Amino acid sequence: MNQSRAPLPPINFAALADALLARADALVAAWLPGGHREGHEYKCGSLSGGKGSSCSINLTTGAWADFATDEKGGDLIGLYKAIHGLADMGKAAVQVARDEGLEDVAGVQRDTQHQRAERPPAPPAPPAPLRPRESWQTLLPVPDFAPAPTFSHYHRGADTIARKATYRVGGQLLGYVVRFRTSDGGKDDIPYTFCQSAADGAAKWQWRQFDEPRPLFLPGGELPTREGEPPRTVVLVEGERKAEMLQALLDGGAPGVYVVASWPGGSKAWDKALWSWVAGCTVVAWPDCDSQREQLTTAERKACGDDPVALEVARAAKPFKPADKQPGLLAMRRIGWLLTREHGCAVSILPIDEPGVRKSGWDAADAIEEGWDFDRVLKYFGQAQPLPPDPDAAAPEPAPGAGGGGEPPKKIEGPVGTADGDDVGSSRPMPWWLAPYWDDVKERWLVSRKLVIRALEEDPALAGVLGANQLTNTIDARRDWPWPHGKAGPVRASTELMLGAYLSRTYGLPSIARAALAEGIETVAFSNPFHPVREYLAGLAWDGKPRLAKWLMFVIGETPDTLPPRVAEYLALVGQYFVMGLVARVLDPGCKFDYCLVLEGKGGRYKSTALKTLVGKAFFSDTRFDVQKNKEAQEQVQGVWLYELGELAHFNKAGVDEIKAFVSSEVDRYRPAYGKQVDSFPRQCVLAATTNNRKYLRDKTGNRRFWPVPVAHVMNVAWIERWRDQLFAEAQALYLAGERYWPDEDTEERLFVPMQQERLVVDAIEEELLRLLTRSPGVQGSEAEINELTAHVSVAQLIKALGVDVGKANAGLQSQIRAWLDQEGWDQKKVPVGPVRLMRYVRPARWPEPELDGDEGAPPDVPPAGDAGAVVTANATGADDEPF
Repeated sequence: MNQSRAPLPPINFAALADALLARADALVAAWLPGGHREGHEYKCGSLSGGKGSSCSINLTTGAWADFATDEKGGDLIGLYKAIHGLADMGKAAVQVARDEGLEDVAGVQRDTQHQRAERPPAPPAPPAPLRPRESWQTLLPVPDFAPAPTFSHYHRGADTIARKATYRVGGQLLGYVVRFRTSDGGKDDIPYTFCQSAADGAAKWQWRQFDEPRPLFLPGGELPTREGEPPRTVVLVEGERKAEMLQALLDGGAPGVYVVASWPGGSKAWDKALWSWVAGCTVVAWPDCDSQREQLTTAERKACGDDPVALEVARAAKPFKPADKQPGLLAMRRIGWLLTREHGCAVSILPIDEPGVRKSGWDAADAIEEGWDFDRVLKYFGQAQPLPPDPDAAAPEPAPGAGGGGEPPKKIEGPVGTADGDDVGSSRPMPWWLAPYWDDVKERWLVSRKLVIRALEEDPALAGVLGANQLTNTIDARRDWPWPHGKAGPVRASTELMLGAYLSRTYGLPSIARAALAEGIETVAFSNPFHPVREYLAGLAWDGKPRLAKWLMFVIGETPDTLPPRVAEYLALVGQYFVMGLVARVLDPGCKFDYCLVLEGKGGRYKSTALKTLVGKAFFSDTRFDVQKNKEAQEQVQGVWLYELGELAHFNKAGVDEIKAFVSSEVDRYRPAYGKQVDSFPRQCVLAATTNNRKYLRDKTGNRRFWPVPVAHVMNVAWIERWRDQLFAEAQALYLAGERYWPDEDTEERLFVPMQQERLVVDAIEEELLRLLTRSPGVQGSEAEINELTAHVSVAQLIKALGVDVGKANAGLQSQIRAWLDQEGWDQKKVPVGPVRLMRYVRPARWPEPELDGDEGAPPDVPPAGDAGAVVTANATGADDEPF
């Protein structure tokens, strides 16, 4: 009778995981030997153990992850399963429970036949460290301190030098390529460059190839693109000798039209050259006419034995390689495809004969030696044909897969050798900083954000490029990127793509996720903050000559002799306070400086130009914005040092009130475009304004924020441009010494308030009220009681005196009258009026304030301009820093 077997109890995964976690310190180290502990984590190279940090296990929680393979789990049962490559968690739980004697904890039956699973093999011992090889770097251009080259070679004699090609651009020497004759009648081209040792900084001439990217050979010594001129047509040939001969021929027939270019290293080194030098040009490629034959097979070579004649006959019997496989034509096509794809060039290629028609290697030099003149060469240029399609243009980049998708490490060329057959030099491995990201076991690149960060910090062309601009709150490239058209400036969305392409092209890396590129850029940039204005100020040195107290008066074309003393004193303070305020706002962002300089005068007097010249175009803006749209206004002032509000007189009273509130702000709070939250931006800019009017202040209160400066002459912009550095150097010195850059209460009342009151727009009603309350008595009529003797007055009386029916007077008129009385100092009190006491506005003891003349009163208008041009000429032709 068959009896069914009782079902097994379920495995207690939780209890087993907890039991394993209690032994985590010993178990994990035994399962993954060769790793190390960092805090509460155990780190090793992979799920096989070994040195490194790609695999991490949390000894407190049991969570683990192998970042190289993206495998991860939440407990040590899963880690055991991954290490031993088991199919499911149940099998892993049974096996690890029996391995560690935890059958009772896991609810697993004991198995007396069970054998502990074999431990993963220990990682191989690290190789012995290689003896560091001395590294040399070519210096481009050759520095002035370099001695004259001797061309003395340690193996080849001076009598074997056939020719020397000088690499020179824009008058600067870059190096040489020297051709030696070999003993068998061949040739050996060896670069001769000025190099510096990375070990001790010593520099000397070396028989060594140019560092990549290598400069092009331009026999004319000039780049094809020159500022202000259209690009010249580039004729591309392979080799320095033919380039020199062709350039001489073309210059004789059409000087200044063609630039002949070549590159060092021959047809196999075309991809190591600096092709950005010809970006955007029209290029005509003249390939060598090669006639190479197919290679002998191993069997054919063995059949010839040691007989050189038989070997030569066998080689001559082989067919020619197809034309598109000949090295000269293939190299030119590949260069053409690169120039078209990455450098915006229009490339055509000259037709050449089929292999075997001419001697192998027939080129431009042979054509000239055969008698080709300028007209014949020009006719040949007319036969240029478009490039054939690039066969690799649509091929996708290899994607990293489970078995590895990247290319093997790229070899980087070292010093040039001189042994026979070795004119391209030896090779060395990838840069040291890139080595940790190559997985030798799985033969693939471990691309991640960490790799991008390391490249941005260690690659010679990328190191120091990125920085976080603390003025604009953006990420900037502080110098040009190492790819075409990669100009310094704010980082754009395309920068991530170009960086990925550069890393793939330079080091053979697979495609890198855009998120990793973006995060790497941000990480490196915010690790290198900079402030362009602070750096500018830090580089200034004051010469000790005071200028701040007089510069403003001088550049507007005035002197102490042409102004009343109080106006001269006022301008001296405004000029000093304004420049010091600019310094204070960048050294202490958000500091209180709620003032706005106002340059007033007719158009054409360079008011805006003077402001822009003072701080520099890069840190100035006058883009119009609506002050009432708060977010727009706050965004506009970010990243500038001085912001100009154009034509202040065009703002109505509400607009002027908005400006006063905006000027007073010390911190701008808003959510930037595409931002995730509202951020605070301490203000770093100072506001200034320009106007063509003399009356533009509409409110009788709050005008302390505006500092009017009348401009009666053309401003001396040239002086500002010449001496702005010294102005800011002096202002910085005074600021650091603790000097104030705002007026005290007494100075403001004595000098600033009178200048501001002169700019008030007089309202018709207010003007009439002033007339009524200051007229002589004796006027007949109902309003006769309103005159200069009126001791107190009501709003109703003034409305009636204005000729308005009191019952029809609107609230706006009543408010305007009350505001005017308050501004003029009339206090509201209860006074006896007949038998009762009523509220009335009481005349001040001294009202209106007497108008004083000349030096003792409010500053009169600046004298009218004479010959404005004469003022500028006088200032410009005197001493450079007159009158200092």
